[in-house]
Order: sequence, then C-alpha cells, then structure tokens
Amino acid sequence: MRYSLLMADIPLQASLLDEIKAIADEEGVAANDLITEAVRRHVALYRQKRIAAESAAWYGLPAEERRRYAGRYVAVLNGRVIDHDSDRLALYARIRGAYPRKPVAILEGGDHPMPVYRFRSPRRV
Repeated sequence: MRYSLLMADIPLQASLLDEIKAIADEEGVAANDLITEAVRRHVALYRQKRIAAESAAWYGLPAEERRRYAGRYVAVLNGRVIDHDSDRLALYARIRGAYPRKPVAILEGGDHPMPVYRFRSPRRV
C-alpha cells in the first residue's frame, strides 16, 4: 500500500498500515495525524542527536583551537566551525538564513570544558 505525502508516494507495508489505522482508531485520531506526529518526533530526535554530535565535535577540538574563539559564539556543522560572531542572535540569524533546515550547534567559544548538567527530581516527603 502507498501513503501519499506532499505529492510523493511513500510505500508502507500493509501490516504496518493496518497497525497505524488500528492505533489511530483506538486513540480517536486520523491516521494521517498519527503519522505526522510520529515523523515530527523522529525529526526532533534526529535534530537533538545532530546537535549533540556537533557539540561533542566542538568540545573534542584542541583547547588551543577553541581558545581562538574566546568571547565569541561559534556555529558548528559537520564537526567544523562554519561561522562565528560576538553577537549570538546575529550569528543565529545568519545561520538560519544559510542553513534553514539543518541542525547547527551554536556554542560559546573558548577553551572551557563541556558543561555538565544535573537534573534533580523532587522527592515526596
């Protein structure tokens, strides 16, 4: 069976299509909406993975190279610094214009280590 997406046909296995329809019926949503939401989640997860990979690439660079960008923000794509600026918003605007659909990491320059965040979960007493 085929599912139409933006004038392009995407083949889906009949068993998968049946399962999608069954889940959509059970949740009371249209099958198209279910698929759209699933794809949006996948795209968001993909972008998170790419940003994490770009961040790791940045912090994996030698400290001397990162130090060159102290006091600036850097845009990292495919493991390379593609742009930098002291104004984060100006850098963001340029990057969005040049790479509207690509996940590009915008990070603070300098040789400081990768930040570590701790999330605490509230406990009931």
